[in-house]
Amino acid sequence: MIGNLQERTRAHYNRAPFDFMTQANVESIRELQPTPFRDFVDHYLKPGARVIDVGCGPGRGTIFLAREGMDTFSIDLSVESIDLAKRRAPESRFVCASNLQLPFGDGCFDAVVSDGVIHHTPDPRRSFAENARLVKDGGYLYVGVYRRERYYYYIYKYLGGPTRWLEHRLWGRALIYVTLLPLYYFAHLIKSRGKRTWRGAKNFFYDYIVTPQATFHTKEEICDWARTEGLSLLAYEENVGNVHAFIFRKGYGESPPE
Repeated sequence: MIGNLQERTRAHYNRAPFDFMTQANVESIRELQPTPFRDFVDHYLKPGARVIDVGCGPGRGTIFLAREGMDTFSIDLSVESIDLAKRRAPESRFVCASNLQLPFGDGCFDAVVSDGVIHHTPDPRRSFAENARLVKDGGYLYVGVYRRERYYYYIYKYLGGPTRWLEHRLWGRALIYVTLLPLYYFAHLIKSRGKRTWRGAKNFFYDYIVTPQATFHTKEEICDWARTEGLSLLAYEENVGNVHAFIFRKGYGESPPE
């Protein structure tokens, strides 16, 4: 079952990479980062740090990390997403692989980034453990996951199933394009005060609603996972769009050493 769901996820993101970035976004990539992630890089990482972006997609985080001087590695299940990221951050090293079985040794990175990824995997707990495994003692794990309490949980639960059913039928895809997608676009236009493009709204629609897998997690659940993996919580941000963001440190207490 896990293998089948993973292949469906791979096929989905090969067909519809989560690529809402414009060229202007790429040129001003720092401003596109969620504030907790930008603060994480500024406060906890130094140029030259060995960092892996797990589930890099088309490269939003990878580009930022590379431009901030990190020794950057990037991994994703979707070859189409990796191809997009390679063009934008050629200095990073890319691997196409599953985040349920990462092809690196234990503790080989100063920091691991997994922003908006593990909730799209067939086994989020295992994915979290794999991310944690790569962090060296004293290193950091940045994780962004869908929050159970957010409204998006109900959208995915009640609208996602019928939409995914339609997506698997040619006439259903046409129906999505002339009904649901325009409604979603106009909702985004209102929310963004006219700044969201059709392409951007379409990418969010396919990542948020049509994606084959999305799970939702409480703060307590993620912190329980972290304690099992020898991680301590350093910082937490409750509302980052549909996710909540965590910064963990491996092998130390509640605050980093002097």
